[in-house]
Amino acid sequence: MTFSPNTPNGYLSLCYHYIRDNSAEQSFPRILGTSVDEFEKHIEMFSKNFKLISPSDALSFSYDNYNFKENETGLLLTFDDGLSDHYLAAKILAKQGIKAIFFIPTCILKDELPANPIIIHYCIAKFGLSTFLNFLKSSLEKNFKDFNKFNEKFSYVDGNYDEVIQKIKYFFKYELDEKLSRLILLDIYENMFHNEFPNAMEIMHLTKNQVSEMIEMGHSIGTHTHSHISIGSSNLKVNELNFEIIQPKNYLETTFEIKSDFMSYPFGKSVDCLSSKELIIRTNSYKLAFTVEEILNTKSTSPFELGRYMPTSFDTSELLYKKMITMINGN
Repeated sequence: MTFSPNTPNGYLSLCYHYIRDNSAEQSFPRILGTSVDEFEKHIEMFSKNFKLISPSDALSFSYDNYNFKENETGLLLTFDDGLSDHYLAAKILAKQGIKAIFFIPTCILKDELPANPIIIHYCIAKFGLSTFLNFLKSSLEKNFKDFNKFNEKFSYVDGNYDEVIQKIKYFFKYELDEKLSRLILLDIYENMFHNEFPNAMEIMHLTKNQVSEMIEMGHSIGTHTHSHISIGSSNLKVNELNFEIIQPKNYLETTFEIKSDFMSYPFGKSVDCLSSKELIIRTNSYKLAFTVEEILNTKSTSPFELGRYMPTSFDTSELLYKKMITMINGN
């Protein structure tokens, strides 16, 4: 596959999550991600085929005169969720002179509590789906008066494993309100995972010291809301939106003495995002905001609706390259 002769002036962005080293894979083998070895192959492929750009380059592309040469496509690397894996990824990139954006839900630093999806990932990875569902039912029964309405939904475990996982994620993202979802997942976290792993936060997420080191490496830190909720699909009041969007920016800038101009939407589909107009009205502070819509970011792309592709555990460097070329060519 090759670049189209009329390749638009623009850049791709990738959104990584788990970058698994051998020790992490052995301790939590059910958490799927890109292996360190494959990640390094990705970087080698990027260096040969794309112009790796920095966060400041992306800013200049949206607001100033930064452009790409003919038949040259830029590439910006980003990482979501503030995962512990990202510290190693940051060091690998820094050795290559590559600067990335790491998007962090500030609950992991300010509250020292994990983000909602990460609780689900680690609890199921360590204890299995059946045990997780038992804890979920118990917590729902304790905290949710309409529990019987959902009892049947989670009584069937023998079907497609991935399908049940997706049902669980959808349930917490869209069917429970944000406060109840958080309450139940933290209850599961404390009683299921934290009881067995007192150092749970170090296993799951970055520490303040690690974030400080990553900044010293030259990386940028962006926000991923406070508690990793779907902003667009929620019915948050103005003060609650400020808590999820404005306060994380203020916290990062004050804590680390940086300028945080970047935000990525948790889950990142159109239903999860505010419109460009809404975000500008709400904040008037962020310069770039990222979704997970699989598009090439061009001069006509709104800086508040930038696209990214999320590499999967199945994406070898060869397969990832083909997917990226398809995005560039608009197929």
